[in-house]
Amino acid sequence: MESAQIKVLKSYPKMTNKLIMLYSRKILLTFLSVFLASHLFGQAKKLSLQESVDYALQNHPDIQNKKLGEKYADAQVDETRSIGIPQLNANVQFVNNIERQVFVFPNPATGKNEPIRIGNKYSTVGTLSASWLALDATYFVGLKAAEGFTELSRLQTNMTSRDVIVNVTKAYYLVLITSENVSLLEQNIKTLEAILSQTEGYYKNGFAEKLDVDRLNLTLSNLNIQLEGLKDQKGITEQLLKLNIGMSVDTEIELSDNLESLYKSSIEGYAQSFNPKERIEYKLMNSQLQLTALDKKRFELAKYPNLAFFANYQQNNFGEEIDFSKWYGNSFWGFRVGIPIFSGFNNKAQLKKRSINMDQTVNSMNMFENAAKLEANQAIIRYDRSVKTIELQKKNLELANEILRISSVKLKEGIGSSLEITNAQQEVKTSQTNYLNAVYDLLNAQIELKKAFGKI
Repeated sequence: MESAQIKVLKSYPKMTNKLIMLYSRKILLTFLSVFLASHLFGQAKKLSLQESVDYALQNHPDIQNKKLGEKYADAQVDETRSIGIPQLNANVQFVNNIERQVFVFPNPATGKNEPIRIGNKYSTVGTLSASWLALDATYFVGLKAAEGFTELSRLQTNMTSRDVIVNVTKAYYLVLITSENVSLLEQNIKTLEAILSQTEGYYKNGFAEKLDVDRLNLTLSNLNIQLEGLKDQKGITEQLLKLNIGMSVDTEIELSDNLESLYKSSIEGYAQSFNPKERIEYKLMNSQLQLTALDKKRFELAKYPNLAFFANYQQNNFGEEIDFSKWYGNSFWGFRVGIPIFSGFNNKAQLKKRSINMDQTVNSMNMFENAAKLEANQAIIRYDRSVKTIELQKKNLELANEILRISSVKLKEGIGSSLEITNAQQEVKTSQTNYLNAVYDLLNAQIELKKAFGKI
């Protein structure tokens, strides 16, 4: 008979093959899961400008808080409305008189006052009461003011949304500008590397000096340093964009819009349709003015009487033992009329304060109208200047590129120097920077013009 050890040894190859197949399957599944995860979740999220704005309007914490403020205002309207709805309350009270109350009564027999404990050991009272504020002028004004507060909350949400749109748009532009700057600088480096390679060949053949090679190497080294700095800046601007749209800064994103399509978008017609009353700031102040007017009216109507109805139904049970078989009821109803007579001039002071607040709001509205016109005029001037500047910078960039091309030809023909190349390369880089700054200024001028004309 075979021993257990021999059986184990004979079955060992089969067990090993099974283990190898099992582990191979696990490794394959692990590899596939990692591959799918990296393929599905490792891809960058593509965002257009409009998609970025839409995402921000749904996810930005400030907007979410303002929308919660709208819900709070709706709840406040319901709370105010509930004051004029009949109120119904019920309560049950059970009392165990451990030591009953003492009253002192005169005793005719003795002619003296004697203490006597009165009351039952147990008593139970069930009460159902109702009340209704039937007529109160201040209630209806307060209800209208609460609804006005809801409108004010909505306008505040719109104002926050506008500011978020402006910030997201500017951040999106900044990422595009930085990305374009990186691309241009990489192209400059490739061009300079080609020129350096040619110059090194000329140097080996005795047609160029070592100084030319060293100067180009130095320029190329400086450009590479600047490129690394720009790449870091690009990462920061992308995180800033994600922060402005309410997205996690760890999310990988890729912008799908380009500068060419954005800065050429038309905004004609705003200059002819300017109306400061379309600005959200004006609407907010006007809403605040209406609320103050309603608050003033509330105090004006506070001198009139108010009417309230009430009713009460009660059942009582009492005795020396707990016994709920016998109850004694009572009920009543009535109404109450409140007639304000004299408030110690408090009402007069409240009316005066509201009138002053209204005058202050009107002054602020007038001041804003004038300031909004100035802002709109400045936005128009800035936009027009940006349009002209970008055309000039575009021509300057074309001229700088032509100078670099001619300098490269001269160096190739042996009648130029690396110094000319270096200077021309620096002029190209400066012109590119100036051109991109002009594009960024134009894009910002667009969004500021829309903001000034209340078109966001």
